[in-house]
Amino acid sequence: MTTFEMNPKKFIEMYIYNEKQYTSKNMVYGSRMATGLELDESTGDVLLDLVMARLPKFALMDKIIEHDEGVEIYDPHSEKKYCVPYINTGNEKIPLLAKPDTAKVNYSAFKEYKTSTVKWTQSKADESGQITFYTLAIWLKTGKLPQDIELVNATTEYTEDGKLQPTGEIYRFKTQRTLADVLQMQSRVKKTWSGIKKLVEEELI
Repeated sequence: MTTFEMNPKKFIEMYIYNEKQYTSKNMVYGSRMATGLELDESTGDVLLDLVMARLPKFALMDKIIEHDEGVEIYDPHSEKKYCVPYINTGNEKIPLLAKPDTAKVNYSAFKEYKTSTVKWTQSKADESGQITFYTLAIWLKTGKLPQDIELVNATTEYTEDGKLQPTGEIYRFKTQRTLADVLQMQSRVKKTWSGIKKLVEEELI
């Protein structure tokens, strides 16, 4: 959604033609951590594994939010089908693929992990659209807003030889989302969905 809003051309390249995009070292490092946490496996990087062991966790790790009465989608990453929450516009159902890093089974709480060379701030956590999007999906599934939301930032640094490694510092930012935030995100999703449909039709026709 953010990619489309910032650069529709890049969205087409990534999600229609599956063209390889530039990936920073920090993004690669974050992906290694996410995969290790999801599979509960060692990454082979001693420092990273130590940081992962210290991260606060809930029962669910990197699981797609599902809804018994949701819309069925196919996730190409896991190569599985899921029933996910959706926004009903009256004319169609917009499926939401949301995958918090860790969450309670009842989704009353969730946490999102971020690796970065620059420490996150409280205001940045409060403004995170990703967290608001996850909250929207949870609200559509449960009818309730999660009361315990946290962004957990594990900072990284470059060594003299250019290698990226964790500093060992972990910062935790409690944040909240209101019903107004969720409804605003819902409107944003509808607008983006409409724009994506139009763009794809223009590109493929």
